[in-house]
This record gives sequence, C-alpha cells and structure tokens, in this order.
Amino acid sequence: MSKLVALDLKMIVTIVDGGTGQDVVDFSKEAGAVGGTILHGRGSGVHDTGKFFGLDIQPEKDIVLTLVPDELELDVMETIGKGIKISKPGNGVCFSIDIAKAMGMTSIKTFGETKTMDELNK
Repeated sequence: MSKLVALDLKMIVTIVDGGTGQDVVDFSKEAGAVGGTILHGRGSGVHDTGKFFGLDIQPEKDIVLTLVPDELELDVMETIGKGIKISKPGNGVCFSIDIAKAMGMTSIKTFGETKTMDELNK
C-alpha cells in the first residue's frame, strides 16, 4: 500500500518563553488539534535581551509546530492567543504557514483530504 499524503493543511507556529510550549500544545488540543511538536531555541528580539554581570543573556524559547486542517486554523490560533495572552508584549508570536502536502503523521486520516502517493504520481 502506498503512503497516505494529507493535502492543504496549515502549520501554526507559536514562539513562546521556554517551558511554556506544553501550554500551547494543550490550548491547541482544546481547540481540536491532534497535538504538536515542541522545538527549543533562543530569543533575540526586543523583549529578549538582558545582561547578567555584564554578560548578554539569550532566553530560551519554545517553538511549537501544530499541523491542522484548514478549517481548524482560526479556532486553534484564537484559542492559543487567548491562552497565552498574546496581546501582552513579550508573551509570544503565533502565525500560520500553508502546507500543500504532508505525510508521516500517525493521525493522518483526521487531517481532511488525503491521497496515496501513487494517486499523486499519476
């Protein structure tokens, strides 16, 4: 059997202070998402600078990637935004990116339209 490919998804990217990425995943699940992936990074924005004993501090950040069907995008983003109080400066950023095709997710059949790789190669 050929691998299933999900079509026309949105990837919601949320960048928050380190240690709060799981909260973002929980908020996204509350709005209907299946889960998310938490990556770790360092901030360099205007709210991320500081000094300690003359040394620059680069705070830890969590980057949360959440794949959702197109129809869930706004609900998930709104729930995340309210949950992390995104309107308060320095609390994070959240944006979405169009994803034409994705494969490898165990819950791929919940992502709306799917096709097999064989169907796409015809």
